[in-house]
Amino acid sequence: MYDYVAGKADWLAADLPFEGTAQLAGMFTRRGVATVAEGTPVAEALGLLEAQGFGPVLVLNQAGVVMGAAYRDKLAAAVGEAAVGSVMRFGVSTVRPSEDAAALAHRMGQRQVTRVVVTRSDGTLVGLFSPRTCPPSALLPPGTGWCRLTSRSTGRRR
Repeated sequence: MYDYVAGKADWLAADLPFEGTAQLAGMFTRRGVATVAEGTPVAEALGLLEAQGFGPVLVLNQAGVVMGAAYRDKLAAAVGEAAVGSVMRFGVSTVRPSEDAAALAHRMGQRQVTRVVVTRSDGTLVGLFSPRTCPPSALLPPGTGWCRLTSRSTGRRR
């Protein structure tokens, strides 16, 4: 038993363990994603992105707070020994690990977003969420019998 005075919502947003059957984004978030500091050379960040196989590379400060993201096109176009901070996008959209996975996947599908950065309430990185990494059962709201994702290649519901 825990005595957590900040409340249940904060507990879940902090990506802490819980009991129950909720299918939350934190459960399906890919951790261990490529991260760098603002001063990291672009070539090093591009190498991390290539090794990871998906992007973006997330830019963190010393406390692990997400400052921005660097995408393949900007990294590849950078000149010489440029630092990642010179090509990163500031103010990336984030969600909390406590988001309902099905609802988040639905919103992402509507906006044609393939992955989103997941952070705790203090802005520290949890990882990247992608509906593609969720089991189908997490994306099917109870009693609906259909998945909320739409295939981009065929335009039909999966």
